[in-house]
Amino acid sequence: MSEDIAKQTDPGEEELEEVIEALFPKEDSSKESCILELAYYRSFISALQKSSSTYHDELLRTARMLLDKDLDLAGAFFEKLPEAMQNTGPDSIRKWVGIGIKIFDQGKDLAIDYFLHSAELLKDLQVSELEEWALKGIVLFEEDPFIGKTYFSLNSDRSKELIEELKGSAALNETISILRYYALGLSGVNFNILPRRMLQIEQETNDINPVIAGKTIYLSPMIKKYGDIEDNFRIYKLSIMHEVGHLQFSSHKIEHDVAARLMGDIRSRYTTIIKRTHFSGLQPEGIIDIAEIIALFPNKVLAGTILGILEDTRVEYRIMQCYKGVRLDLERIRYQMLLTRSAPKGDLETFMESLLWISIGHEPVYKINKATKDLLDQAGILLKDRIFYEGSSILDSLDTTFKIYTMLDDKMGPLSQKEYEVLKNIDYRGVDIETYSRQDPFSPNSHENVIRSFIPESEVGPEADKEMLKERKLKLKPTYATSRNWKILGSYRYDEWDAVINDYKKDWCTVSEIEPFGMSSDYYKNSSEHYRHEISLIKHVFKEMKPEAFRRVKEQIDGSEIDIDAFIDSLIQKKCGVNPDGRLYLRWDKHERDVATLFLIDVSYSTHKIVGYEEKSIVDVEKDSLIIMIQALESIGDKYAIYAFSGQTRDDVEYFIIKEFNEKLSDNVARRISLMEPVSNTRLGSAIRHSVRKLNKIDAKTKIIILLSDGEPFDSSLGESAYKERIAEEDARVAIKEANSKGIHLFCITVDQSPGKYLDNIFSDAGYTIIDDASSLPEILPMLYKRLTT
Repeated sequence: MSEDIAKQTDPGEEELEEVIEALFPKEDSSKESCILELAYYRSFISALQKSSSTYHDELLRTARMLLDKDLDLAGAFFEKLPEAMQNTGPDSIRKWVGIGIKIFDQGKDLAIDYFLHSAELLKDLQVSELEEWALKGIVLFEEDPFIGKTYFSLNSDRSKELIEELKGSAALNETISILRYYALGLSGVNFNILPRRMLQIEQETNDINPVIAGKTIYLSPMIKKYGDIEDNFRIYKLSIMHEVGHLQFSSHKIEHDVAARLMGDIRSRYTTIIKRTHFSGLQPEGIIDIAEIIALFPNKVLAGTILGILEDTRVEYRIMQCYKGVRLDLERIRYQMLLTRSAPKGDLETFMESLLWISIGHEPVYKINKATKDLLDQAGILLKDRIFYEGSSILDSLDTTFKIYTMLDDKMGPLSQKEYEVLKNIDYRGVDIETYSRQDPFSPNSHENVIRSFIPESEVGPEADKEMLKERKLKLKPTYATSRNWKILGSYRYDEWDAVINDYKKDWCTVSEIEPFGMSSDYYKNSSEHYRHEISLIKHVFKEMKPEAFRRVKEQIDGSEIDIDAFIDSLIQKKCGVNPDGRLYLRWDKHERDVATLFLIDVSYSTHKIVGYEEKSIVDVEKDSLIIMIQALESIGDKYAIYAFSGQTRDDVEYFIIKEFNEKLSDNVARRISLMEPVSNTRLGSAIRHSVRKLNKIDAKTKIIILLSDGEPFDSSLGESAYKERIAEEDARVAIKEANSKGIHLFCITVDQSPGKYLDNIFSDAGYTIIDDASSLPEILPMLYKRLTT
């Protein structure tokens, strides 16, 4: 044991005894034999003193759990806990311990080595990176126990190499706020910066190219392939700077009159395609898309690539002229990234790769023949004259594209008959989302895809913003309700938690309150008749839950009358030489139930599935359950409301009013229940948040949300609106925590027979039950309610 630990803190013996009592129950006979050196406990107390009261109890629970597993393991944890807490936060400590327990399942000594050496690593690694390192060690141990043992004690070269690699990585979630302000400072535009995996369309690739969708930049979640962490962070900055340059200095459109001379020159050179050219992009005001100009070239893909290289380098030149302070660092990173590229094969491919090199000021490091060198020299002169000057425009890039293309056509042509492998751009440069999401990059309009892979359509301005706002407002109409002419009572905006950026997306979801309307209540009446015996029985059971107006409370210190039983007991105690405690009175207390329950019903499309021997759909089973439940609640007098929800996108979450808290049970409620049917998706977090809003207005001591659902939260939206798996689970979990903080409890009843891990992930701060047979829900729901509220 190190003497340094004992010197960390000097708690009093009384405080030390309190912690030991908390760690070891009094009935634990092994307590005395378990007392490790007091320095361990003093170290632990030091950590407790620095923790919040909430986290204090969690640390005690964690310590008890480790003590139950192994005393030496707990000792290593006690010793290193203060250091770990100094290097990371409470949530990470929880995961740090969890990793140690996983390792303990492989071997005690491995886990002890892990705790003794990993606390220091948290200074430089995220806990997710530490987990990556630990899981690699477990795999190695399974392959070779000897190598595994040296791995966790940091005596293994593999272990040290992976740590150094992880230390050199830049994680987007830590820098995303800095990058947003960086983009704002450069451009004055609020770019939305998000992790690229949120697109939900990405295949596993090693590239880190950003994906651009208007004012949204999707970046690789982690960069660790270039140098140290500072260099990797500079790549993020370089990506932002590049896209800001396109925003300020680039364009996909050009005035027809400005480009007329160039288009005439192209037609003059390549007259064979004049009749085949159709200017679909020509607009009444005389604006033409640059893709229409590139379409005039015989080899459109090659011409589009040349334009992409030239336009990328032109906007970088322009923006670096504006921000010279970062130029040296960023040029060094650009060159470092060039050096990782593969040497080209083929004359045309070699020229194009070499053009990319000289466009950012570097000679190729691979061998090129004299003919290619001569062509590059000529291209270099064109770049200097037409691209690298203040005030250069998209027209200069197009004009230089024509000159380089004709030069290649003369030396290597005819280019129309040349097969060419399209050049991949440098890793930090962005690609337009439309091109990125295409299955086939060589479609008939492939030159357009090539252009967008170099020049994303990122222009924004007042008109573009107006169009986006107009489009968003059109999407806000609740689809399902609108199609049935149901009344829309109002729309509400809610934040949504994003687990990737570890923050809320402000006003991200729109929930619309809908009042369903229909003429028939047949389903309600038929179901009430079908379950009349069950309803009668449950009413009887529930009436017993209803308290009397007053109840008699015995053995009180004061009251309105003598408690005869207590008085007799006191006389017996006196005869036995025991002093009675004076609780000799009866008191009558007024006692009332004060419960408000909100039933939240999932009516997603999957509730159409047929279940049970009666072959009813899940949504019909939910309706039957409510019909039985509300009869019981009416008999007991509890406050209750019923709402159903579904949705199609973040802008279209529909919240159906079945019964409000202040609404009496009526034919209207019966008709609305009868109307319930499967709709669309399950954006659960926003539905919970709106339910909390509803319950906050109700005066009750006990407030409960009972969720009836058939599966995990899911929305089929793509891109940054995607809502599934971890994203959906974490948002729903956070929404429940928000409810708990307001004194509202949530309980989930699911009929999902194979729920996997999502139930634990979401409802760890609530409660849930799984009903294997959905058709039994009508009988089970009232009993569950009774248990939850008494």
